[in-house]
Amino acid sequence: MLGLALVAVISIALLRAQTDATGTWDLTVVSRQGTATPSLTLQQSGEQLSGTYHGRFGDSKVTGTVRGDDIQFTVTLRFQDQDHVITYTGTVATDSMKGTVQFGDRGSGTWSGKRRSG
Repeated sequence: MLGLALVAVISIALLRAQTDATGTWDLTVVSRQGTATPSLTLQQSGEQLSGTYHGRFGDSKVTGTVRGDDIQFTVTLRFQDQDHVITYTGTVATDSMKGTVQFGDRGSGTWSGKRRSG
């Protein structure tokens, strides 16, 4: 019985480890300032994420992590002559992700994303 439980736990851990966020994602970001629709191009190597954020303030570098189905990434955007670190946290599945976003000290919001096909 213990052996069967251990196999189940290991199987669940392996399934969680298989989440891969590599690809191009279309995001919807909702905050008190309104709704934005940036996109991300991500590459994943192990737990590490890198890539490019494409939004209304131009393109910016993305760095972050994926652990199981938990995703976290940051983007530094320059507007009003200042750099602003935007932190996204949430969960990722095969073709979707969602969570919360923190705009430094300027508030927070929610976000969701869909992986582009092809």
